[in-house]
Amino acid sequence: MLKFYTYLVLGAAGLFTFSCNLQDHVIPTTPDVYVAGYQYGENNNTARYWRNGQAVDLMSNNNGIVATSIAASGADVHVVGWDGDSTLTAHARYWKNGALQSLSGQYAPSVLSKVLLSGGDVYVAGSGADAGGYYALYWKNGVPVSLNNSFSGWARDMAIANGDVYVTGTASNGVGANTVAKYWKNGVDVDLTNGTEQTFPSGIAVSGTDVHVVGTTGGKYRTVAKYWKNGVETVLSPSSYHSNAEDVAVAGNDVYIVGNVGDSLNYYTANIWKNGIATPLPGGVAATGITIIGNDIYVSGAGLNGVTSIAKYWKNGAPIELSDGTKNATTTSIFVAAP
Repeated sequence: MLKFYTYLVLGAAGLFTFSCNLQDHVIPTTPDVYVAGYQYGENNNTARYWRNGQAVDLMSNNNGIVATSIAASGADVHVVGWDGDSTLTAHARYWKNGALQSLSGQYAPSVLSKVLLSGGDVYVAGSGADAGGYYALYWKNGVPVSLNNSFSGWARDMAIANGDVYVTGTASNGVGANTVAKYWKNGVDVDLTNGTEQTFPSGIAVSGTDVHVVGTTGGKYRTVAKYWKNGVETVLSPSSYHSNAEDVAVAGNDVYIVGNVGDSLNYYTANIWKNGIATPLPGGVAATGITIIGNDIYVSGAGLNGVTSIAKYWKNGAPIELSDGTKNATTTSIFVAAP
């Protein structure tokens, strides 16, 4: 079974303003901003999301729990993640409007990483397990879809473009083979690495015929943020001691990547790269997700109040705090619903 480890997972959306003339009054409207995350501490772990700054708790677990992704449509709010038990085994969790939902399939869901809405369909990506191991897959409206060559696999992010389903994650190319970073287009896999180094893709975006993937290579002693465009690798912040890339979005000809840059003492700064040029996010120690609408950019992440982690997001670089610093909290993804 896939084991559970609580970690700080490292999207953006924009503000679309609409106004109308009604009896000589202009009535502005603003989008709803949804941010997924969790509060954590000894015997005090809670998966939650924030809607326009108001916290909604989903579930608590003494052994750790994470809300990893959020999406909304109309009055419906979808959140996915996982929690752990006393044996550190992970259990997938999917909430719709705060109520737990079940997912079926040959492989028992273990970890859920992404929820994506497209038309009237709900897609959830993650991993499923049996006695022999775990597998990358996604569910469409609750029905599982296994991905080719997905043994020892984990689907981390999804995108849908022109009816095609893109998924990025890790999997081996056979029993006993090393795990490689890859993406799948309609179930057909494209390798991004050869398995000689441990690499975790974490975000995917598709624009036209271009497929953009970001992720992180390395482990305890050094991590390296990477970006692939159509399979061609670029190292972000190559001179940094540590770096990681968490999410990617495309607006026109511009590619935005969010992640973090750290030093040898593991002090991190949240960053956003625009076409490869990094800019720190003020007061940020973690950037986790990005979504863009129009000219506005929203980034989820975290800052610090002394030694306490503060859940926050940035709109066009301006920080907005979601937690008060009395307990550790962080965010993992962001979704903006235009009015």
